[in-house]
Amino acid sequence: MNRFDYIIIGAGCSGLSLAFEMNANNLFKNKTCAIIDKRENFSRDKIWSYWGVNSHSFNDCLINKWNKFIVKNNNEEIILNCENFEYQSIDSGKFYKKILDKLSTNKNVKFFLNKSIDRIYENNKEVTLHSGDEIFRSNLVFNSSLDNKSSLEYELFQHFYGCEIEFDEPVNLPEYPVLMDFDCIQDGWVHFFYTLPTGVGKIFIESTWISDQKNFLTTRYLSEIDSYINNNLNYRKKYRIIYSEMGSIPMYHYQNNIGYKKIIPIGTSANLTRKSTGYTFLNIQKSVKKIVSDILQNKIINLSNLNIKYNFLDNIFINVLLEKRSEMRNIFFNLFKKNKTEVIINFLSNNSSLYEDCKIIFSMPKLIFIKKLLKL
Repeated sequence: MNRFDYIIIGAGCSGLSLAFEMNANNLFKNKTCAIIDKRENFSRDKIWSYWGVNSHSFNDCLINKWNKFIVKNNNEEIILNCENFEYQSIDSGKFYKKILDKLSTNKNVKFFLNKSIDRIYENNKEVTLHSGDEIFRSNLVFNSSLDNKSSLEYELFQHFYGCEIEFDEPVNLPEYPVLMDFDCIQDGWVHFFYTLPTGVGKIFIESTWISDQKNFLTTRYLSEIDSYINNNLNYRKKYRIIYSEMGSIPMYHYQNNIGYKKIIPIGTSANLTRKSTGYTFLNIQKSVKKIVSDILQNKIINLSNLNIKYNFLDNIFINVLLEKRSEMRNIFFNLFKKNKTEVIINFLSNNSSLYEDCKIIFSMPKLIFIKKLLKL
């Protein structure tokens, strides 16, 4: 049996961010922590991007940052200036290394990799976890796992496959991130490409779908990316894939067991993922700081949630999406075309004022949005 003062289930963005913040505030000085994850090792497997509206501890893990970004649709292109809130991308490999290097110097922190949690429950005194033949016990557990989570909402996903491409021959690549390029087949749902310039002759290209499927076969995504390289980048020579990632972000929120006092959900499990965008990184950083502050002040740890107004507005958006799939590429494009960049960034980053919310709402097709508003 293993007993720890704290247990963190999941060594992804939320679990490691929390461990890093707890360690930085000396919470592991005289207390022990176990970090349990299914993964066998840590290597670059994600790129997290956001606008720099809030500070965090991982600026040294950036791939790059840009003062402009691009949106494309039907051969029309908008270049938006974001110099006040630069668009930034985090390299997960650097992120993992920074945190693991810090935690490795603390003998009170122990990793348990290649392990799944089969059962978890709490009583008045402690939380008990079963993983195969092993039993873990703790006073407080932070859980980022999505296993056995359920939702009452319609299950839509933003699923994607992305890869970093290195070209053998000169190619005209965009200078700035392309947030959305809708010049592609929609196939009854919402489909766009997302690109990040990563170096000379290199670019990260991601085929992103919003649909009711959790993911497609890898071969389909690869075929879509190849088509994008041929048709949108006008490149038909040899290239190499030097890195790839695949993911599926739920566009719905989970039911949490409010009866638990010692099992605290974190990350996407705590509904910190914005339904309409999938953005989570900065929400996690804000949340872990709040958790650590509560612990230091001996407060009851309350669940960190997104502002209720964003959940309300996202529900309207998703209902519109389900009815007007074929029109969503134009709705998205007009959102960026009709609003000031700062208003868009604040809204998408959960920092908008009521005035900015109204600006966004009034730029949408009013009849369908009002109709869905009245039905909620």
